[in-house]
Amino acid sequence: MLSRLILSLALLTHLTAVAQTPVSTSGITTHDPSTLQKEAGRYWYFSTGHGIQAVSSTDLQTWKLEKPVFERGTWPNWIDSTVRGFKGHFWAPDCIRMNGKYYLYYSCSTFGSPVSAIGVATSPTLDPQSPDYRWTDAGMVVRSKTRDDFNAIDPGLMRDTDGRVYLVYGSFHGGIGAAELDTLTGKVKAGTTVGRVAGGRQSDWEAPALHREGNYYYLFVNNGFCCKGLNSTYYIVVGRSTSPLGPFVDREGRDLTAGGGTLVLRTTGPYIGPGHVGVLREGKQTLASIHYYDADDKGRSKIAIRRLKFRNGWPVLE
Repeated sequence: MLSRLILSLALLTHLTAVAQTPVSTSGITTHDPSTLQKEAGRYWYFSTGHGIQAVSSTDLQTWKLEKPVFERGTWPNWIDSTVRGFKGHFWAPDCIRMNGKYYLYYSCSTFGSPVSAIGVATSPTLDPQSPDYRWTDAGMVVRSKTRDDFNAIDPGLMRDTDGRVYLVYGSFHGGIGAAELDTLTGKVKAGTTVGRVAGGRQSDWEAPALHREGNYYYLFVNNGFCCKGLNSTYYIVVGRSTSPLGPFVDREGRDLTAGGGTLVLRTTGPYIGPGHVGVLREGKQTLASIHYYDADDKGRSKIAIRRLKFRNGWPVLE
């Protein structure tokens, strides 16, 4: 009996360790990674940094820093008159392919300010070595001015099975907003109103990501506080809906606009403050990229890639 108990505990410990180990990590400092993209056998992600940091890999194991989207010290002119004090440090980009091009959405703001904007740039390819590589800015998508607005940072994109594309975004302040995009312009569809799908009342909701699985749409969102290294309290929650524009409710039926949210992932072992979900279907598996603060490396922020699975209709990150 004792031997069986010891064996069971050992097996449980092993399974827990497996569940806590990402598919991939990278030593490159990474914050707010975009949804992974795959082009011509190479994976790409973009993240917070001067000019928008770009990183690539052929195997999800060995990662390489690429040239930034915008040369350091340069950025689209419209930002200067929209976000005073912006100095070229872009936040939390996300990327999606539409119309034979990559659309890269990026955030412009200053820390703690509600004066923010999300812009979009396009390129036929992600490969800087290609003669077709060229990022062309298409201007502002949404903006915010006061703490009552949806703070215009942290864009997340999702293409539905019918080809329609949706944007979720926001941080604290007015909560998380959602709207359908025009797939030709990449901007919010004419006549569309941005609706609140989570948070509000200055509460700690940010970094949204939208994903469809079967008949449900899942809204991943972060609670807690990022950007504090080992002291970061970020954790990921989720709600689901039968519509990409909500309402989203958690496992107990609580609306995410009223404080609901089912826990998906929190600090585990050396992986401090996980957050900023992006989802990529890769063959028969679904991968989720996140960032975390590495307790084994003085709290540096890094990317981790985990398997996304669904059990009883709710997501699990392994």
